[in-house]
Amino acid sequence: MRLSTRLLLPLLAAITAVMAVFAWWAQKRRESTMLAEARRETEAFATAFGVALEGAFRHSDPEQVQELVDRLSQEPSVYAVLVYDTLGVVLFASRSLPLLDAPPLGLVRQALATDGRVSLERKIWDEEVYSVLRPFRGEDGAVVGVYEVAQPLVPIRAEVARTRQRFLLNTFVLLVAVAGLTSWLVRRLVSRPLERFSRAVESLGSGDLSHRIQEELSTGELAEVARQLNRMADRLEAARKELLAESEERVALERRLQASERLAAVGNLAARLAHEIAAPLHVIRGRADLLLKGDRGPEDRARQLRIIVEQIDRITVIVRNLLSFARRPEPRIQRVDLAALLTSVLEFLEPELRRAGIELEWNSEPAPMVEGDPDLLFQVFTNLLLNAVQAMEEQDGGRRLLAVHLENDPLSPPGEKARWVRVRVEDTGPGIPEELLPSIFEPFVTTKRGAAGTGLGLAVAKAAVEQMGGVLVAENLPFPPETVGREGRKWRGARFSVVLKAAKGGGELG
Repeated sequence: MRLSTRLLLPLLAAITAVMAVFAWWAQKRRESTMLAEARRETEAFATAFGVALEGAFRHSDPEQVQELVDRLSQEPSVYAVLVYDTLGVVLFASRSLPLLDAPPLGLVRQALATDGRVSLERKIWDEEVYSVLRPFRGEDGAVVGVYEVAQPLVPIRAEVARTRQRFLLNTFVLLVAVAGLTSWLVRRLVSRPLERFSRAVESLGSGDLSHRIQEELSTGELAEVARQLNRMADRLEAARKELLAESEERVALERRLQASERLAAVGNLAARLAHEIAAPLHVIRGRADLLLKGDRGPEDRARQLRIIVEQIDRITVIVRNLLSFARRPEPRIQRVDLAALLTSVLEFLEPELRRAGIELEWNSEPAPMVEGDPDLLFQVFTNLLLNAVQAMEEQDGGRRLLAVHLENDPLSPPGEKARWVRVRVEDTGPGIPEELLPSIFEPFVTTKRGAAGTGLGLAVAKAAVEQMGGVLVAENLPFPPETVGREGRKWRGARFSVVLKAAKGGGELG
């Protein structure tokens, strides 16, 4: 409900109540005044008629009495005039009045008994009247009868009704005028300034700190509120300018810091790359020197050339993996069927698994759809599975690879649809050396012996997963305490967990 309406309704209710009470009081007072005037007028007619009636009775002239009755009856404010004897029998009556079927004997006796006046409201032939009854005397001074002068109350009632209608009409007109005036004042002095305040607050909230309120359009306390709001906007705008300046300075500092970090990273990467390439180059140089001596047989020369080619291939792989890590192509995010993708990866690596004699266990139930790049995910899971296979190749017996892809991840609230899907790749290899575990995803860090690995596969996989908004975590799986001594090694294998975003509408986790 608008503020103007909330202010107007109580005010109109109060005014209506006051006007209603005043109208009721004024109407009652008007009715009382009119009735009092009618009574005084009737009593005045009765007094004058009584004097004339006693004079006519002293002269014993019935025609004069009837003439008096008819003359008084012609008055607009007189309904009827009646003359009774002491027994209540009507002696004279207005000619316009039908004969009474039941003379008011009780009233006549009351007037005779009190020897005074009787005033009351009653009905004469279903007409409400105000009657005044008085006794009159004859020549000897004795009471010889009672006369009644009646004034109709219908005109008075009608005038009271008209007065009531006028009061109601005046009250309605006054209420309409007050409502219109109050509404105009509230809209001009309250609603419009508040609307300007609301627009100002909305503009400030949306970031437009240049918006100001015209103080001359407000008055009183609202003008002070406008001034305070404008001062607040000035302070906010000044604070934003300072913050922007500090932010620009911070961004410039961060850019310089990032440039320094990139240079340091490039230097570190160049040092590692030089170290990785130096070994095969030394081998190539040594083999080439042997070939230059010319005292080698054909078979030995062929063996030396094969070694040179292998080292060149190794350098090529190092450079290719380094380029893949550095370029990081933008992923094409789409809905990916995780179960189908893992099935294709396992089919691709099936010959390698069979050659290494590895037993595969995995959950092939339907998995939720995830958000990711299918090509990058294929590369990630291929690298992880190949690393697990290579970690178990030097192990005698117990080669088992476990891939679980349908699992509630701790990042997904229980009881809700999956927000994250976790794929676990576990092996029964020797695990990751503790000293390498914190840096296992850094470039050129590898657990493989000799020239078997370049140390870039896990770095490429982690970068790809993070580009898709996921997480890649590595950990060792310890033996139960009671079996550590029997196995002779500390870890029973390694686990790599890939956490990916579940696609919207991708189903619920099991």
